[in-house]
Amino acid sequence: MKKQTIILITSILFIFLSFYLWKSRETHTNLENQKESKDIVKLLGENRKNLQIETTIIRTEPIQTKIELIGETEAVPDAIIDVPARISGRITSVYFVEGDSIKKGQRLATIDSPELAKLRSTYLVAKSKYIASEQNLNRIHSLVKMNLAAKQELIDVESNLKVIESEKNAAEENLRANGLPIDHSTSGVYTVFAPRAGLALSRNAIPGSIVLGNQILTTIAELSYFWFQAKIFENDLKHLSEGDRGKIVLNAYPDLEFEGVLEHIGEKVDPESRTVHARVVFKNKNRKAKIGLFGKALLTVHDRQGIQIPEEAIQSYQNRKFIFIESKPNEFQWKEITTGSAGEGKVEVLSGLVEEESIVTKGAFELKAILFKSTFGGE
Repeated sequence: MKKQTIILITSILFIFLSFYLWKSRETHTNLENQKESKDIVKLLGENRKNLQIETTIIRTEPIQTKIELIGETEAVPDAIIDVPARISGRITSVYFVEGDSIKKGQRLATIDSPELAKLRSTYLVAKSKYIASEQNLNRIHSLVKMNLAAKQELIDVESNLKVIESEKNAAEENLRANGLPIDHSTSGVYTVFAPRAGLALSRNAIPGSIVLGNQILTTIAELSYFWFQAKIFENDLKHLSEGDRGKIVLNAYPDLEFEGVLEHIGEKVDPESRTVHARVVFKNKNRKAKIGLFGKALLTVHDRQGIQIPEEAIQSYQNRKFIFIESKPNEFQWKEITTGSAGEGKVEVLSGLVEEESIVTKGAFELKAILFKSTFGGE
């Protein structure tokens, strides 16, 4: 009797244990199915058509990272030059206007200068003295040879010639410093010639006005090429190197692109803005670029293979990024992804997607609304 009781109790415990394990497995399966169903939206064919769902197959493609630099245009320093009056006087004639195309050696203005007349006079007097002193030296030298003059007289004449020669050289240098030819002219009329070809950016010369020697009559610039002076943020330095190519887009011409090359990256970080100076050289188009225009440089770096998807395919939730994958016909799975660089309406996907998966590119927002409505009971 005792043995039968033990067997009965053991059987009952075995039955209860089996029932418990079966219920636990069923509960676990239900939870998994429930979790899976929370991430899936199922549609009928008619509903899909009404929502205008569009999908695309994921494939790897070339990806180019673009770094954007903000900056300002500037004329190439070696291609721009100020033209001063060089000497004070009264302007008698002006032969150009602002915006003219100037040729090298072209007449720009004529100045009547008493100061120039004085400089030329000083030079001619010094030169005459030098010639007379030189002739006197030759005469004394001949007399010394014939013992008709003392050697001391020859030494005095040679010393005097050196003094007069230095005066003549100083007068010549005064003329050269003012860009004046060394000739026998005694006129105070001075013609200003263009030192290089280019565009006249300004005109500060009015006939009849009095000018000083340091007054700038015009600035001439050759503007076929420009510098774009920009700033690189610290985090972008690792992506860039001198020689990288890109495009310049100026605020004045948002639809016009100028081809450029990153020519120089600075060596010093600005302590306030935490940026490094950069210089991009670009070719002007139809004289559109102007000095001092603001814009941006879009530099292309890191040409590689990867996955990119349209921005509208990505949905945000709690600071995370998700997309919908069509796992089965008319079944769309809510899946988390990790994104990288973005640009031109596309976003790089670093993880969460593989090739040949079909993602929703249009209608993702509507699917998200349906998913969250079913998940939270219509809230």
